[in-house]
Amino acid sequence: MSKITRFILLSTALPDASQTSPTRLKPLDPTMPITPATPTTDTSITDTPSASTRPGDEEIVRQVGALAHLYYEDGQFSCAEAIVRAFAEVFTPHRFDAGSVTRLATPFNGGFSELQLTCGMLTGGLLAIGMVTGRETPGDEESKEQTYTLTQIYHQRFVEELGTTSCKELLTRWKEQGTSKTLCKAHTQRMCERLAKLILQIGFHELGDASDS
Repeated sequence: MSKITRFILLSTALPDASQTSPTRLKPLDPTMPITPATPTTDTSITDTPSASTRPGDEEIVRQVGALAHLYYEDGQFSCAEAIVRAFAEVFTPHRFDAGSVTRLATPFNGGFSELQLTCGMLTGGLLAIGMVTGRETPGDEESKEQTYTLTQIYHQRFVEELGTTSCKELLTRWKEQGTSKTLCKAHTQRMCERLAKLILQIGFHELGDASDS
């Protein structure tokens, strides 16, 4: 099958853009100020409220973090799965089935299926960003750029918060403290909340109501 034929088949399978309401965010600034975060061994997951937080945003952030904590703490899912499922249920329930997107996240647990490479808190967060802002139609440069910028900012904040993107390095550090699983779960909730806050701060409003789509 030629590339042209594959492209035609793909295009016919895509939804009619006139019949959909794609998520639109205000333009992102890759140089936007980032609040310094000191790596900590504290299991507290409470962030200082942002000056730009709108009424209701703090509850959304709390809900996403609480769901990620619940799914990971109960042993139902692991790091990447917990983050993706929480975002699917709170941010995009009208667009994605939570069970289906959780399956997509499974290989990313434990730094690529327990290879302890790139941390599942990071890759799970990137999948969540894709669910919220990723493009669905060919040539949608706006959605692509929004997604790329969010990804770069989240990656930067992740490194500032935890000092590394390596699952192995993080687990080794936390194991030396005798609380590797406890801290892994606590930071999964924390990074989930930080990502939710970032998305809300840059203007995401399309939450949870199928009637809006």
